[in-house]
Amino acid sequence: MFRARQFEPDGNRVKLVRHKDSRYEEALGRRDWLEWYQRYQSKPVFDQCDQIVVFLGEEGCNSRFVGVYNVGKRSLAADVPLPSNCPYPEWGRSSDFHYDLQKRAGFEDLEDRLVIDWGKAPLSWHQWFTSDREVVEIRPRGRALPPFRDYLRVHLTFEELVRLTAQPEAHRDWVASLSAVGGIYLIVNKSTGKQYVGSATGMGGIWQRWSEYARTGHGDNNRLKELCSQDSKCPGAFSFSILETFSRTLAREEAIASESFFKEKLGTRAFGLNSN
Repeated sequence: MFRARQFEPDGNRVKLVRHKDSRYEEALGRRDWLEWYQRYQSKPVFDQCDQIVVFLGEEGCNSRFVGVYNVGKRSLAADVPLPSNCPYPEWGRSSDFHYDLQKRAGFEDLEDRLVIDWGKAPLSWHQWFTSDREVVEIRPRGRALPPFRDYLRVHLTFEELVRLTAQPEAHRDWVASLSAVGGIYLIVNKSTGKQYVGSATGMGGIWQRWSEYARTGHGDNNRLKELCSQDSKCPGAFSFSILETFSRTLAREEAIASESFFKEKLGTRAFGLNSN
């Protein structure tokens, strides 16, 4: 697929790179911070490289294509400060080297769509591009998320939720799964750690309720609406997860009782963002 785009990788000058870091999942999901993340390195891993072919690690050995980057000048990390608004200042403090990386054009149609099998050594996150890799799938255009797996493993940033709801045809598995159930969900303001517990019932299920958050940022909840008007980081700092699922036809009274249980359990009335 790369050769069809006039890219013939030299195994002695081109590396495959797979980023997967549980500490910075949100940063890796954002292209602006991902690019800063990979520029800072504690070892000179990109020396002798002309290009790096970058992927994001997913479940198992699956790896989703991000782009091809030309490798430029190597500098001391201390000489290249991070942007003043970077939420991860430790990148600069814990790194010795900074690489000038410039994204190469011509692969845009494969970004976030091409998924390969990284192989049997997923912990070896940078490897010389000396052999072909198996293509696992080509995802639909506009696809932003890996396949839906399990309700209790759902954990979306606000940016991911917006991208998901903006491209429902590319995420049919997510739409079907979130539309099939009602549930109790959790919103966390990652800037402060404060939490909000809500419930979704009715025929649209969780999908319909979360689509409102994607559209408005606050889902028309007064407390969240007030927070978004006062804090410029919100709703961008929100993350969304699911605590419990139930039938969409569950009586509203039962759903409210379950919602109240989680509010009490997590203390979101006393210390969080729930006002009732």
